[in-house]
Amino acid sequence: MTLCTTFIVYYGTYIWANNRKFSGTSLKLYDMFWLLIYICYIMGLLIIPCWQVNKYQLPFACATTVILEQLRQLMKTHSFVRENAGKIISQPNKSTDPLLSSEFSHFNQYLYFLYAPTLVFRDVYPRTSTIRWNVVFKMFGQYLTCGFLVYHILAYSWMPVFARCFTETDLTLKSAITSIFDLMLPGVLIIILCYYGFFYCWLIGFAELLRFADRMFHEDWWNSASSVTFWRTWNIIVHDWLYAYVYEDLSKLCSGKKTLPTICVTILSAILHEYWLTIVSGIFYPVLFVWYGLFGMLLRFAFPRSKGPLWSLFFLFMIPVYFATIAYLYALEMSIRQFSWNRQTFGNVMAKNGNESKVDL
Repeated sequence: MTLCTTFIVYYGTYIWANNRKFSGTSLKLYDMFWLLIYICYIMGLLIIPCWQVNKYQLPFACATTVILEQLRQLMKTHSFVRENAGKIISQPNKSTDPLLSSEFSHFNQYLYFLYAPTLVFRDVYPRTSTIRWNVVFKMFGQYLTCGFLVYHILAYSWMPVFARCFTETDLTLKSAITSIFDLMLPGVLIIILCYYGFFYCWLIGFAELLRFADRMFHEDWWNSASSVTFWRTWNIIVHDWLYAYVYEDLSKLCSGKKTLPTICVTILSAILHEYWLTIVSGIFYPVLFVWYGLFGMLLRFAFPRSKGPLWSLFFLFMIPVYFATIAYLYALEMSIRQFSWNRQTFGNVMAKNGNESKVDL
């Protein structure tokens, strides 16, 4: 997968750009032919890793690594092709971005981009003068420490709760709420450790190793007073890619209107999250899509502007609730599918409790 992204994408795009010597209908057919090749490559990049994960039945952590790397390479591939195609097709072949030259990018620029902590391709990036090796070792050491701590929290705090999902045959609403609350506090620690380990340790370690000067991987999302601010600031790397290649392109097609591009960005982000969880868990259970996509979109349009510090507290409270609920529902669904002959679904439990309440009344 990495070799294909490194060589096939670059030299395929290079061959297309250097043999684009036709005009009129021939040029359109030539571009459509290479566009079809690009679409086939993207489809292969999506299908083959998923097939390998399913074929070898990789455990959760290994499957997560494969799928996240697949999505990273897919977004980087699209960014490189999109930026260079824009330079080649535009007339008089000059880019308006000062960080993009008017010529086809060199291989060393593409190779640097593949490992730089960014998803938006540019011919040049701001660079630091030296590599601070003490920072590199410190960041990667802290990353390993975070991984060790997350493993112990999962093994000794979350797994006993998940074990109850597979062993309890009498599922009740009380037991479900108790399990969710048991997952919440360890879930907060997992969120903090994973966020710190990736955005502070892993990305800054690679940025320092590659002398990448732009270290704004996130902003203070914990102070967000509106849903729009939260989605824009908690993951700037992915947000920049979505803004550059989904939101802006759709805005041009919609004559500057923002509603449809915003909806498409939210839905696409939800689909990618659901895609990852479906592949690594082996089940299609679109709770994450509903929560992230539909509820997230409703919050964006219902409360687009700042609502003050109480809104920030609401977000901070909902994050562990959301995280614990999603984890519990997926564990419960996996247990029900594995032991379906003597288990109840969560919907049946909710319906049964509702009927009991009506009888009491």
